[in-house]
Amino acid sequence: MMPRLFKLPVLLPVISTLIIAACSPLAPQRPVPPTFQTAPLTDAEQIAGDTMAYLMEVVLGRAGNPAERSAWATRGLNLPLDFDLVSKRMYGPVPLRAELMVLDTNILGLSEVLYHYDRRLNLFKGERENDSLYPCVELMATRLFMVHKLYQGEKVGLAAMIRGKALFTPGSRDAREAELAAMNLSDTEFSFLKAVFQSEPAFLDYMEHPFVVSTLRRIGVVEQDAFTLSADQSANYRRWACPSGNPLQRSPLTIAILPSMNPMFDASPGPAGAVTASRDYEIILEHLKTAILDGLARKQLESGQSVPIEQLPVFFTPDRPMAIHPENAGRVIEDVCPKADFTLILLGKNVYRAIYIDPENDIYPHEKRIYLDVDDIQYQQIDDEIETIVNAIMPALTATASDPISKPDPLLPKSSPLL
Repeated sequence: MMPRLFKLPVLLPVISTLIIAACSPLAPQRPVPPTFQTAPLTDAEQIAGDTMAYLMEVVLGRAGNPAERSAWATRGLNLPLDFDLVSKRMYGPVPLRAELMVLDTNILGLSEVLYHYDRRLNLFKGERENDSLYPCVELMATRLFMVHKLYQGEKVGLAAMIRGKALFTPGSRDAREAELAAMNLSDTEFSFLKAVFQSEPAFLDYMEHPFVVSTLRRIGVVEQDAFTLSADQSANYRRWACPSGNPLQRSPLTIAILPSMNPMFDASPGPAGAVTASRDYEIILEHLKTAILDGLARKQLESGQSVPIEQLPVFFTPDRPMAIHPENAGRVIEDVCPKADFTLILLGKNVYRAIYIDPENDIYPHEKRIYLDVDDIQYQQIDDEIETIVNAIMPALTATASDPISKPDPLLPKSSPLL
């Protein structure tokens, strides 16, 4: 049986939900050198920024389902840059919303991750018990602006925008001609962005997020300069890298389990907003580790081979979700756990639908990694994936067990296979 990612997609029962959501009542209208220190953003919002960077690629037609990319790249080009117009369409019925965005059910799982870490990014702004299916007005307005810029072949001077942040605050003066030129904005574009940032000031902070800046530079929305290039260096997860281990002892086989765009982490209240793995996520991790070890035990029994417990693989499991997808997976793994013998990327429920994963290039046997949906793990629908993992690591495990040089020093503490 093929892994879930490559079965025929099952239609989500969302069409009726979209129609119901359209009936919601009209919400009221909401009338320094650059640096990458995003202090105004909490830990949870930093994760939202990581997710937003990838979602921006999808809704600009640069990533995601190839069948929808052309529509995403052009939707809204016929609309003027008018923030009130965007607001009326997003709070209006579905046909009006469809003028601004593609009603792409594939992105719902990814959107839910975004709203989980910052509910301000949802259409309802976290002011209702449940979130809308749709993103906030400011996000769709920002997308509209970027679609226009890409179509015109123009790039924003983001460094100048950040230097002139005060120009976008309430009560600020209009930008002067030289300032507009540095930002590469027209009067209309400046007024439009000013309305966006005044409606949701956090969006100006998100425009300094390293992953957002790096993504926008790469796809051609903002100018390439020292400011944006430095974002490429800052947009990494090295803080959560696995320990290097004892240099005098060859490391045991390592399996990295990396959470990607996964909402199964809780943000504590307060200004710090520290993010920790939920109990449900911890249970899923234990189920996955146990399934792998059980699979190895069965394979050893079938082959008549025996691997000492000291030589069983250890697991590296960072406690912070990341934004990992085929376009950046190699770089993230190199930053976080370059010595991993195999990597499992755990995606939130249905997030895989928003990601184009090419089975001929992006996963094992072409790469030492696969992607898993947390729901498949929870409901024990990963037999094929476990078989893939076991087959991938068994040769290395057998070689390690039979190599006398790799035998652990008995004077060193033993590692638990469930670390």
